[in-house]
Amino acid sequence: MTKQQPQRRALRFDEWADVLADIESLQSHGYDRARRGNLSLDQICNHLAIVMEDALDGFPKNMPWPMRKLLRLLFLKGMMQHKQFSLRFPAPPFANPLAPVDDGVGAERLRAAIKRFSAPDATYVMHLAFGNLTPEQWNHQQLWHCEHHLSYLIPKGC
Repeated sequence: MTKQQPQRRALRFDEWADVLADIESLQSHGYDRARRGNLSLDQICNHLAIVMEDALDGFPKNMPWPMRKLLRLLFLKGMMQHKQFSLRFPAPPFANPLAPVDDGVGAERLRAAIKRFSAPDATYVMHLAFGNLTPEQWNHQQLWHCEHHLSYLIPKGC
């Protein structure tokens, strides 16, 4: 009899300290992957960091405006409300989380990206999938992005 993988966690990050605390806990105590969760903590952190860095420095490519308009209409409101979606989409090639990452490197990269992203003087580019966002929308969208990916990691003992 095989052990069934646990379901995703329901996460709600209201501030960056919540994200950092969750990462610390997962690093300290270990984790199991939820059903359909196929990335390690460092792969997830590396992916999240790439997207945050690109939000500040520019994305290599944006989606065509009709697609941005459609995605904004379908998903942005739910993200602003921190809704958990069951739909999964492949990451764009430039943000591929499957690239090999050494232990701890992805988490450190994400810590540095969060520091830059949350700086009071941070300025953001146009979102590749949602178009122009306010700083508040960017913040909620990126916190949601962290919730989404980290929800697939279940702390050991839970």
